[in-house]
Amino acid sequence: MKEKYHLDLSRDKKEFFSLPEGWAVSHFVESKEAGPLPSVAQLTLDVLTRPVGAPPLKELVTGASRVAVIVDDATRPTPVAEILAVLLPQLAEGRVSRENITIVVALGTHVPMKKEDLETRLGKDVAASYRIVQHDAWQTDLVQVRIPGDKRVLKINPEVARADVKIGLSSILPHPMAGYGGGPKIIMPGVSNFEFIRAHHMTHTIDPRAVAGLTKGNPFHEDCMRVARAVGLTFSINCVYNQKAELIRIVGGSLEEAFGVAVDICFEELGARFDEKVDVTIASTYPHTHAHQFCKGLSATDVVTKETGAILLMAPTVTPVSDEFIGSFDIVRERSHDRSAEYVRDAMSRGMPFLPDKPVEFNMAMKCVIIRPRIRTVFVSPLVSRDQAATMGFEHAASLEEGLGLLQKAHPKAQVAIFPSGGLIVPITAWEQ
Repeated sequence: MKEKYHLDLSRDKKEFFSLPEGWAVSHFVESKEAGPLPSVAQLTLDVLTRPVGAPPLKELVTGASRVAVIVDDATRPTPVAEILAVLLPQLAEGRVSRENITIVVALGTHVPMKKEDLETRLGKDVAASYRIVQHDAWQTDLVQVRIPGDKRVLKINPEVARADVKIGLSSILPHPMAGYGGGPKIIMPGVSNFEFIRAHHMTHTIDPRAVAGLTKGNPFHEDCMRVARAVGLTFSINCVYNQKAELIRIVGGSLEEAFGVAVDICFEELGARFDEKVDVTIASTYPHTHAHQFCKGLSATDVVTKETGAILLMAPTVTPVSDEFIGSFDIVRERSHDRSAEYVRDAMSRGMPFLPDKPVEFNMAMKCVIIRPRIRTVFVSPLVSRDQAATMGFEHAASLEEGLGLLQKAHPKAQVAIFPSGGLIVPITAWEQ
C-alpha cells in the first residue's frame, strides 16, 4: 500500500485510504492550503456595501415597499443563516420594516422543509420573527410573468412577483446541466411553476452543450438567465467555494455581472486540467449529500474516466435515497423493455419527462445515471444497500477498502484520479466531451 489519501464526507470529516501497489496517482484534486479565511459576516458586509454593477444594498432598498429575500434549501451548502444575520439589519438601515420583508425558500419542485430544519437554515430568531414562505410550484395563485419574445407561460411565487426588490441568495456550484448552479436558478426553477420547470428541464437537459462548467451557449443556463431577467432579480448574492468546500468568496450585485464574476472565480478555483483520461477515478459526491442529489457527483468522474476503466464512488448521504426513487429505475426498465437509455433520450428529445408521474428532480437525477458512459461504477454509501445499488445499475461495496480490492483485480496497474469532493470539480479537458 502507498501513502494515504482521503475523501470528504462532510465539512469536517474525511475518509482516509491507501492505494494498492501498481496504482499511480496522476490527479489528487484538492485546494492548496490557504491562510485564514474571512468570516461569513465580513464577506457578506463587503458585498452588500461594495457590490458589483449595483448600488449598495442599503441604497437600493430605500423607498421599497416590499422586499423578497429568496434563499435556497438545505440541499445546498449556502450559509443562509449567517448571511441573513448581516443582510436583514442592512434592510432595516435602508428603512424597510420587518413587516414588509418576506423570506421565500426557493424549493423549485423539492419537498417543503420541516419547521426545525427551517430554523436551522434561517436562524431560529429569523424563522420566528419574519414572514417565511416555502415556494409551492403547484399552488393556484402563482403570478404570470411575460418573457419578452417568448410565448411560454411562466408563473412565479406571488410574494416574489409583488416585491419591488428581489434579492437572491445561492451557491455557485458545478451543475451537470446548467453549467453552474445558483445565480438565476434561484428564480428558475427556484420560484417558478411546475409546468414551466418541467418543460424547460426536459427540453434542455440532453442538449450536448448542457454540461458542467459551461454557461456560454448552454441553453439550460441561458434560459434560466432569461427568466431571471424577466422576473427582475434585483440583487444577486453568490457564494463560491474551494475544493475543500470552504466558503472563500461572496459576490453580490446585479444579476448577470455578479453571477459572471462568481463563475469566473469558481472556474479558477475548482477547475482541474486533464490531458488524458484515467483508468480509475475515486471520488466522494460531497457536498451533494441529500438523497438522490448524489447523482450530481457522477458528472466529473464520467468525463475523466476511460470507458474501459472504473469509478469508485463514495456517497456520504445524510438523508436516505428514497425507495420511490430507487424503484423508479425498475419502472423505466419495465416500460422500456430493458432499453432504458434509449427510452429516456426519446422522451426528453420530445420535451417530455420519461416518468411523468414522478417528481421532476427524479427525472433529472435518474438521467445522470441512465444516460452516461458505460463505465464500471462501484458504489459505497452508508444508507444504500447492495440490492438498492444494483437496482440503480451500480456494483456495491461496504467500504472503500472493499471497493479498492474489487477494482484492483481488474486493474492491477492503473493511473488514478482522486476527487475528495467530487461535486466541487470542473474538469478542463484536452479532448472533446
